[in-house]
Amino acid sequence: MIYLNPAGLAPFHHDVQQEISRTLDTFSQLLYAEAGIEYYRATLQRCRRAIADCLRLNDEQRLAFMPNTTTACSLVLSRINWKPGNVLLTTTHENSTILNEIQKLGARGVRAIALNPDVPSGFLPALERTLDEQPVQAIVISHVSHFDGRILPITAIQELAQSHHMPLIVDGAQAVGHIPVSFQEFSPYAYFFPGHKWCTGPMGTGALIIGKDGHQETQPHWTGYELGTQNIGLIAGFAKACQLKDQTHSNNQILEEFREEWKVCLRPNPGIRTIEWDGAHAPGILSFACLDERTEQAMDTLSATHSLAWKTLTHPSYPSNRSIRVSWTTDTPGIDIRSTLALFSSLSNE
Repeated sequence: MIYLNPAGLAPFHHDVQQEISRTLDTFSQLLYAEAGIEYYRATLQRCRRAIADCLRLNDEQRLAFMPNTTTACSLVLSRINWKPGNVLLTTTHENSTILNEIQKLGARGVRAIALNPDVPSGFLPALERTLDEQPVQAIVISHVSHFDGRILPITAIQELAQSHHMPLIVDGAQAVGHIPVSFQEFSPYAYFFPGHKWCTGPMGTGALIIGKDGHQETQPHWTGYELGTQNIGLIAGFAKACQLKDQTHSNNQILEEFREEWKVCLRPNPGIRTIEWDGAHAPGILSFACLDERTEQAMDTLSATHSLAWKTLTHPSYPSNRSIRVSWTTDTPGIDIRSTLALFSSLSNE
């Protein structure tokens, strides 16, 4: 199988598996004796510090461990004092699980407005107008679009949110481990991401970064968000994966080179349209729309015949067409990508 969907679920490194096993083996010999409790707490704190270092987060007490981003989003939204008539501002590029959490607020009289991030020059003014004209209580937005990898201007959005005294909640699922993310550059109300995507860590892990105005001062920031006993084996693997990923950011140029090769390869095919905007793009994602039924059938044949694993979706810009998202990391074999490109090239020449 040629795997081109790490934006959905990434295989994790052998060292990550070893870290999980080693941690659980050690803890199983101690359990909840005094030594076990000490080991449990020390492991959580070590992992909290390790992941915080990868994010350039000075205060690791602002990092809470989560089982996934949906849980993190649900917890953060539950802490906001919503009132009937409030508006939540979001975009048309949010993940369906996050949108489900947003839609649940409708039972409390909260209305959601979803803006289309079509071009940066139009998106930011539209966002500012909405903040000026509507009773917006919070903004929930992706750092990187899961649809096509466009990077939303989070720093500019945070400035707008701060000027309107507005909580900014950021879904970093397609960002952390993929593009450089530094909390020395911005500090939203909340920022969450999973371990099993670009961080290449185990499923059932993730982190929530709580902003300086999103916690109680009397306790460590994470205490109000980490609910119940944590799986320290998975968390140790998560921390190890983040450390390994942090060491490979310098190789993002390789991901960008592959992206350019994809664009060149797809351009001659009249049944395919690459989906982009005129802003920044994450280097490991490229999406394209199938413009006719013949192209859709050709994609099905390619996928089945050559065991290609990618993400099919309905893109907001092409609601009547099938779109495909391909993604890759520095661990994706170059031969897999280039052999897939050769298949697409032969398809274009038919």
